[in-house]
Amino acid sequence: STDLIELSRTPVIVVSAGVKSILDVKRTLEVLETFGVPVGAWQSDEFPAFFSPESGVKTPSRFNDAMSVARAYISGRELG
Repeated sequence: STDLIELSRTPVIVVSAGVKSILDVKRTLEVLETFGVPVGAWQSDEFPAFFSPESGVKTPSRFNDAMSVARAYISGRELG
């Protein structure tokens, strides 16, 4: 969808409870990766579903603290 594409163009950090319950978590992560959008989960090795902290899908990255989120954002911006 266009909102996923826009995430690749806009310098922003998005905090979310997970992918919408009607969407395929794995496919959504694949689309984000295709467009170069860094994705990670907060203190979890599993990407959250919208209504649950568990989706059965391994997260591409794990963030344990705010500094690791900031470093990932800065690295992404530097890579272009």
